[in-house]
Amino acid sequence: MNKAELLTTIQEVHDEFSLEQNEEQSRAFLIAAEHFAFNTMKQMLLFITGIGGSGKSHVIKAIVALFRRCGCPENLLLSAPTGSAAVLIDGYTIHTLTFLP
Repeated sequence: MNKAELLTTIQEVHDEFSLEQNEEQSRAFLIAAEHFAFNTMKQMLLFITGIGGSGKSHVIKAIVALFRRCGCPENLLLSAPTGSAAVLIDGYTIHTLTFLP
């Protein structure tokens, strides 16, 4: 996928998930998307936090959709502090990823 197609895909996912309606959600998505588009060789750790119902899972689902559309979902690893939160994002608990008991 060339840069023009990638930027178009980023905008399509952004619009599909209506992220323009929430500035903080839009900003979090665009940080991940721009890093993916322009810094593919470097690892990025993005911590998304907020109270229940603030849209954390929505933003994460948009980021996952972007990686899937670009054909590289294996480049994305999701974690959450609790099992129930990890299930919501189809990720892992922090303890599982760090091999903590």
